[in-house]
Amino acid sequence: MRRQRGFTLIELITVIAIVAVLSAMALPLAHFASRRQKEELLKQRLNKITWAIDQYYDMRIKGQLKSQVEIEQGPYPKNLQELTEQIEKMDGTKTRLLRESDIIDPMTGKNDWQLLSSSDDFDSPSWHGENVYDLHSSSTALALDGRTHYNEW
Repeated sequence: MRRQRGFTLIELITVIAIVAVLSAMALPLAHFASRRQKEELLKQRLNKITWAIDQYYDMRIKGQLKSQVEIEQGPYPKNLQELTEQIEKMDGTKTRLLRESDIIDPMTGKNDWQLLSSSDDFDSPSWHGENVYDLHSSSTALALDGRTHYNEW
């Protein structure tokens, strides 16, 4: 009698079950890795934007910028968009402190930061619109540390 080659139905079901279990274990790890990457990107963007605000402030205080500033604005940028545009210095050179992609909140995927003006209370959820002194993410999701929310960063 001739023996046929191939897999039995039981062997195929066993392999499919093993692959399903391994996939079910890998999906949460992939989601965790994605969230960790977004958190790192959020930290980098917050640092980059606050650095740009500080640079703008320093250049304004030292009188290195050509543009006139509104009295209410003070030495801080009027909005985040101002940091992505070319700024002309007194020596005729132009600089750009941020790129458009730098002002996107990685947690929400939009430019919808919670902004703080220099005249706002630090814990205030509202922005008076005079200038941009500081910012937070607008995402209220719980961070991976399990204690803080992204809008507290």
